[in-house]
Amino acid sequence: MRRPFPTSARSTFMVLQRGLARLRWIIVLAVLAIATAFGLPRLIDRISHDHSPQAQQAEADLRALSAGLEQYRRDNGRYPSSQQGLLALAIKPLRAPVPATWPMGGYVERLPRDPWGHSYQYSADEEGASYQLFSFGQAEPGDDADDSHVIQLH
Repeated sequence: MRRPFPTSARSTFMVLQRGLARLRWIIVLAVLAIATAFGLPRLIDRISHDHSPQAQQAEADLRALSAGLEQYRRDNGRYPSSQQGLLALAIKPLRAPVPATWPMGGYVERLPRDPWGHSYQYSADEEGASYQLFSFGQAEPGDDADDSHVIQLH
């Protein structure tokens, strides 16, 4: 038969148990506070970035440029080279590869600048089979900052 704990030992045991339970809660709350401190600013930046009027305008411009690039590819079998750039959508390129067909007025009315005053960035692979089109957003083009401000179509 087991002997019950003496009253003083039982109360000491209960105090230790409550202390350990509190310690567990403190650890859980500390981990949550640290995770929130690191994750919340990124979440807020992402939400405000996605809903900013500048980002929405940049995405609309990128869609229009992308549509022009797609039409250029349908007409000529490839995208403009990186050297020709987006200017090939507004002015007929004279550099090789010169497009076989090029409509009067071009593929876009004008080349827009992003809402932050920078040129949209374009590069194509050597064969003209794929391209990248993006804006640096509010970051300066030469900045070594992270890519959190880069806007591109997904």
